[in-house]
Amino acid sequence: MAERHISTTALARLINKESKELFILLTTGGWIVKVDNHWQLTEKGKFEGGIYVNHPKYGEYIAWPESIQQHPLLKLLPEAPLSATNLAHKWDIPARLVNLLLAEKGLIKKHIRGWLITAKGKKMGGQQQEADSGIPFVTWPETILDEPELIASLLQITGDEGLAGHPTLDGHSVNNAVQRRIDNWLYLTRVIHARDYSLLWDLDSAVADFYLPDAELCIECWADELGLENNRAAVISGELEKNQAYKKHKVAYVEFRDENIHQVDEILARELLRRGIAVY
Repeated sequence: MAERHISTTALARLINKESKELFILLTTGGWIVKVDNHWQLTEKGKFEGGIYVNHPKYGEYIAWPESIQQHPLLKLLPEAPLSATNLAHKWDIPARLVNLLLAEKGLIKKHIRGWLITAKGKKMGGQQQEADSGIPFVTWPETILDEPELIASLLQITGDEGLAGHPTLDGHSVNNAVQRRIDNWLYLTRVIHARDYSLLWDLDSAVADFYLPDAELCIECWADELGLENNRAAVISGELEKNQAYKKHKVAYVEFRDENIHQVDEILARELLRRGIAVY
């Protein structure tokens, strides 16, 4: 029984790869060549099992034996399509923030559950997918990793020190990398927040780094900044004074430092959920 042959697009789908990437690989590998806007087999492509098939509706196209999926050349294909989880590993941020960042850039939009691709996302090579549960999600080609707009936002999200003094994603000014990561997390998760918020009581007052009105929660950021050695005593005294004021007036607050800022997604998502606010 002759082996079944499938189109290049069907082959890409079979091995869960981008068809565009497969066409590029077969071209650089010398298996196919484009002539007058039509794909043609080279002698190498024919040797590897490629044939021409005529379809009554789609016309002539190149087809490959199904066994070709085991060929060593195909192992050189990029990892794409990349899911939010794949991008999270590459960008070193939580998968939740990957989708929220892509949504902020207008590439996807929130569904009842899951995410739907936008016209802008399609232009960037995204593809709409659906899990077995029916929940929609989007996958991306590896070219998304080189998008300048996304790279710039990633530097913001990760609190790059070189950006100190520059506005955050929502335009707020911050004093250090810890504040930057907090502000950008709050912005991406659509949590209403104020910067340098004045808290006034009868005889006391304090200025919170961040205040979340819906959660009635303050956030304080204590960063090891340059030059801190010169006024460490004053900084520690101010920190203790503010903490005492919070405790005296029973104000809920969360503290972040350089050593726990990498847990911002886990800590704030949990704190907000305790106060009836879910972030996605």
